[in-house]
Amino acid sequence: MSIFKTIHGIQSVNCLSFVLDEDIAERDAIGWRLEKAVLDPANPLIEPKYPWDGGSGFAHGTFMIDPIDKFWKAWYISTPAGKADNAYEENFRRLTYAVSEDGVNWTRPELDLCPRPDYPKTNILFDFDSGGSSMYASVIVHPEAEPERRYEMFCMRAPEERSGEPGSAFVRGIEPKPGETHHPFATYRYYASDGIHWEAHEGPLLVPQTVGMKMTMPYTTPKGGADQASYYSNRTLGKDDGGYTLYQKVGEPMHPGGLVAHDCFPWGRRVIAMRTSPDGTNWSQPEVIIQPDWRDPHDQQFMELAPHKVQGGILGLLCCYNVREHTIDFQLAGSADGRLWSRPSRQPTLPVSPLGDYGGGMLWPAHELIESEGRLYIYFAGTEGLHGDTSFGCGPNLYNFYGAICRASWEVDRYWAVVSGVGGAHEASFRTHAVPAGGKRLLLNAATSTVTEGELTVELTDPEGTPITGFTRADYQPWSGDSKKRIARWSGGDTCPREHAAARFFLRRARLYGYAWN
Repeated sequence: MSIFKTIHGIQSVNCLSFVLDEDIAERDAIGWRLEKAVLDPANPLIEPKYPWDGGSGFAHGTFMIDPIDKFWKAWYISTPAGKADNAYEENFRRLTYAVSEDGVNWTRPELDLCPRPDYPKTNILFDFDSGGSSMYASVIVHPEAEPERRYEMFCMRAPEERSGEPGSAFVRGIEPKPGETHHPFATYRYYASDGIHWEAHEGPLLVPQTVGMKMTMPYTTPKGGADQASYYSNRTLGKDDGGYTLYQKVGEPMHPGGLVAHDCFPWGRRVIAMRTSPDGTNWSQPEVIIQPDWRDPHDQQFMELAPHKVQGGILGLLCCYNVREHTIDFQLAGSADGRLWSRPSRQPTLPVSPLGDYGGGMLWPAHELIESEGRLYIYFAGTEGLHGDTSFGCGPNLYNFYGAICRASWEVDRYWAVVSGVGGAHEASFRTHAVPAGGKRLLLNAATSTVTEGELTVELTDPEGTPITGFTRADYQPWSGDSKKRIARWSGGDTCPREHAAARFFLRRARLYGYAWN
């Protein structure tokens, strides 16, 4: 269990999975080591194959290990190949389905829901006649719910009347209001008993201001937002209150010096906002939670945030748009509560590949991260090309996207670490804020160098920073090695003798990934 303490309005957290800037009261010569994500050697896992996915398999959906039958499953967006004739057709995105026994070898099942010319059975779940294009399918599984509601989905639909697509102006299952000529581009809520045969339940819920970021989208608008939204059950974020959390991209006025003329949203910037709901129907006003700051490049913007509950906090995968280059990569972030986020390292944990390879232009993450057999996986759509033309003076523009589904992973609970910022034999140190620790043991997630002699030492102090007798650095039992849950021990014992205490760490060729009082 994590322990929170507010220090001058900032929340600090004891977390075995990571350390945050907010945890640190005093520091000397520390730095941050970022662990890079490891690409799966089997990539690409799902390549373009059929007419409806010949452009790209987008990860604008959900990949998970289904808790009901333990199969790996994917609800993802597929796009056709070819240059679109208009902006709407560029967003011709179908919801498609795939399954796997191991997360590597995927099958696109032949279903009879949405036949296409020459293909009486496809893996398409939503075609255009059921309510237009589909985007950002957030699937949530409730194993204990009544059978017809075990699978829940929040999905963006973009209804528009199209010749040859009867009913495409309305979301199937949602009755039009009197005089209504079409349903709006918005999020709609679905349920299914099997994750395949979906029935619309309600909507529109949240209505984005635009498709494709064509105009400013104020985050103060009650139902405002951009063409991205990811919905989560609070249960998956460590809260057992039956509620929901939404992380969505919104637009706000551009900061001075941030203008990039060739961006398709040149007069504003993309940031991440959060909403909450007790029931999935009624949502709070959006609160912007992640914005570029002075530590970021002037063109840095944020597209998506995928959270994952860890030991004592929430890990976040942040989708970062580098506007000058028209590329998208991933950073890691951490939070005590899912609202206040910290990015100790601003380096990409998964940089883009060389242009022309899958993942050479943009990385688009799936709805959630998956923990399996000691690894934490992210599925993503890796595109071959850029977001648009970077030629100077060409004006706002947007390319078609071509890509495939890939995945990368980290060792569980090894995401970033506090290290010596000097290196070599130079020792770095930092002291945490004091927290209620009486009678508890300090657990360490740490490793020391295996190449040259390294050491991690820790002492306990009172809230003012004075070492506690019997728990000073001289009393500590020196340690080297690699452990995700090592118990710190001193000559005075292994339980804290003071009601409130802080820890002061000393690092020499050592990495501290996390710590927690237990």
